[in-house]
Amino acid sequence: MFKAFVKNATTGNELLWRSIKIRKSLDEICHTVELEIAPSERLKVRKHHRLEVRCKNNLVNDSGGERLVTTVLVDEITASADIDKHSVMVIGRSPARDIIDSTWSDYDDDKDEKKDKNKTLGTIVNEIGNKFGISCVVFPTDKPDSSDPVYSFAFENESPWTKLTDEADQQGFILTSNEAGNLYLWKVQATVREEPFHITEGVNIKAIKWTENGAEQFRKYIVKGGGHAPVQVIDNTCPGNRTLTIVIDDPFVTETELEGRALTEMRRRKENKTVVTVSGWGLTDEQIKSIGNKKEQEIYWFPNTLIPVKVPSLGLNAILLISEVEYTAVADTMSCDITLVNREMYL
Repeated sequence: MFKAFVKNATTGNELLWRSIKIRKSLDEICHTVELEIAPSERLKVRKHHRLEVRCKNNLVNDSGGERLVTTVLVDEITASADIDKHSVMVIGRSPARDIIDSTWSDYDDDKDEKKDKNKTLGTIVNEIGNKFGISCVVFPTDKPDSSDPVYSFAFENESPWTKLTDEADQQGFILTSNEAGNLYLWKVQATVREEPFHITEGVNIKAIKWTENGAEQFRKYIVKGGGHAPVQVIDNTCPGNRTLTIVIDDPFVTETELEGRALTEMRRRKENKTVVTVSGWGLTDEQIKSIGNKKEQEIYWFPNTLIPVKVPSLGLNAILLISEVEYTAVADTMSCDITLVNREMYL
């Protein structure tokens, strides 16, 4: 059985909490945390402190039985009171927030000259991250760096992250934070996880919600770049003439990559989503026992995981991708909201 706790890694203090909400999404680089603590804990945390959310489980035989769920830097602390309750809300984001929020140019800070060109995407992310004490692991790890070279990457007095995520999209990677506060650059999951993760109606679903959302959908998706004629993809399920135009800076981008980006954008914005609520933040004790050596195994629900989903009431019987997880804990109750989509949304 999991038990959540929060540690202030800056001071070494453990924080007594009333509620925890953690959000991890393939569409955002940073994890986010909303933490409610009692007023008596207020002096144990300050803005910019580093917080770790961990889970204890006696069946986990690594990390002293305490595994990281996420690491964030505190953005905001708000104390509030009414006649019924006094509380303090602490809001934080992954350390990558410092990179995303910073603006600068790609000139060398010391030599005032352009950096070398044609580096891989993984190399560029690590170089930028290192300025902020953040490293990036490139998956799959069967070779030192499986990302492709980036033939043109320049930014001037701006945050580079939109361009980095655009390049990651073109190469089929996702750029996101990991539990320790560093970064992952990894391919969209192509195989079903070996761990016993599944979503099955009547077995582990507490609640379910299906959403058909057209607010972010467009009729035309136009992508320009590389000196080619603009590529246009039409979504016939969206009436009218709503148009989204994307300009890619890379002068070496191919027409195939332009079309791939347009198709990915269309799939992502037209996709219907299924959100299911399950008990706990990960595998049950029985499932953890069944996987043997836990050290190299994932035990929490996590984005970029392909799992079997069987929900007969919605006509679902497919292998779907987890695109977002929201962990919630209140007193002795822990649950997860899991957003499921077709893998094609991220290809």
